[in-house]
Amino acid sequence: MKQPVRIALSVALCLLVPGCKTSPPPAQPEPAAAAPAPAPAPAPAASGPETWIGAVELPGDGKLRFIARLDPPRPDDPKAAWSGRLDIPAQSVKDFPLQDVRVAADGLDFVLAPPGAPENQWAIFSFDREHGADDVKGSLSQAGRSLPATARKLKPGETADVAPKRPQEPKPPFPYVTREAAFVSAAKDKVALAGSFTLPEGPGPFPAVVLLTGSGAQDRDEALMGHRPFFVLADHLTRAGFAVLRFDDRGVGGSKGDLDRATQLDLVGDARGALDWLAQQPEVDKTRLGLIGHSEGAMIAAKTAGADKRVGAIVMLAGPGVPGKEILVQQLVALTRARGVAQADIDAQVVLQKQLLDGVAAKKKRADLEPILRKLVTLQTEGATPEQVEALVGASLSSLDTPWFHDFLKADPRADLRKLKKTPVLALIGALDLQVPADSNIPELEQALAKAGNKEATVKALPGLNHLFQHAKTGSPAEYGDIEETMAPEALDEVTGWLRARWPAQ
Repeated sequence: MKQPVRIALSVALCLLVPGCKTSPPPAQPEPAAAAPAPAPAPAPAASGPETWIGAVELPGDGKLRFIARLDPPRPDDPKAAWSGRLDIPAQSVKDFPLQDVRVAADGLDFVLAPPGAPENQWAIFSFDREHGADDVKGSLSQAGRSLPATARKLKPGETADVAPKRPQEPKPPFPYVTREAAFVSAAKDKVALAGSFTLPEGPGPFPAVVLLTGSGAQDRDEALMGHRPFFVLADHLTRAGFAVLRFDDRGVGGSKGDLDRATQLDLVGDARGALDWLAQQPEVDKTRLGLIGHSEGAMIAAKTAGADKRVGAIVMLAGPGVPGKEILVQQLVALTRARGVAQADIDAQVVLQKQLLDGVAAKKKRADLEPILRKLVTLQTEGATPEQVEALVGASLSSLDTPWFHDFLKADPRADLRKLKKTPVLALIGALDLQVPADSNIPELEQALAKAGNKEATVKALPGLNHLFQHAKTGSPAEYGDIEETMAPEALDEVTGWLRARWPAQ
């Protein structure tokens, strides 16, 4: 299965959660007027390839680890330069070619340029080095942001191992069957989608569920930061007697289409196409079909259940209880407050964020939105240079102007939940979730389901868990990759226990 290339690095943590505040690179002192310009430091004599392991410090005390494999110039080519490849295990990036590699006694630099990305989205690694030392300090700069970074050159024979530990990752042999799935969306555009289908051994028929990913381009495993939550969840459910279909988002892996141009109605069509495919499988009990959605996927599950009577139950994992525009404001407040930002600064950012999102929702022109966004970015990147601010403004404007984002802002899950009068609903939110805060969303979910008169609805906050249902310290997204656990056992047990109570094994 083709995996999506993810090279957003640390900046990805701030893409749809405005409020991440980082520091620009420290200002360099002006040289004395009479001092002659120093000669460039020569590169240390290279006896062979070098391997450097390092980490970028993310907002919230997280780290993004990397491996840079650098190759010296060919001695027979006087014009040759250093070259290199980069691994970022937490983002499934391996052997990605580097540009502008410089290895010298006074520094180490290289650039990672994502395919098709504008230059302001390139990731620039720059390290200071003293007398060819094997330990260096510097920064990663991307899209106007700069984050501290360190690296160390490995000794001969030393192994480069920065891969995160993931003890819950399922390993073969599996006590169930796995098949590739290919189906067509029920949306008007009939996009071709691909995924994995797991089912217990035996003749069946088995109850079956479809897993629906959260916002952003996700593969069938909902892979991020070295975790594969949907692989873990599908494994757990299949061992418990459920057939499970999980699939790649539009434009990811084996699926066609363009996610940025898809509305929530299109995503409902994708979910219904998955149900169509499940209903055609001889091992599946067509009277026991369900949906499990995470984050925005939970919103899609609720909307699909209201439109398709085949859906016999839904599980909402970290699903918002308020419209998309409101959840983005909640994220801003929760994330900045958790990082200790002063309340006055938070209030100022909220005012600008609301103005910006209202303008996007009203489809105002780019020229009207740009000044508001510039003020917001300036507040969030205190001390940044004008060039850094402009780079962030340009990148952010592009991400705001998509059909998906316009649709997400106005989507209101409460309206969909009020239609579910008899469909069993389980809604779980981690008490430390900073992306869908439990204290703001659980009351809204409960109220909407109560208005529906739904007697089979359960809404719970799970103590100590974050947006991914990991045991966490603060709930910050920066912790996701550092936490070894992919999904807390109690969260997995809540889901399977609730489903089993409604669909006992036959």
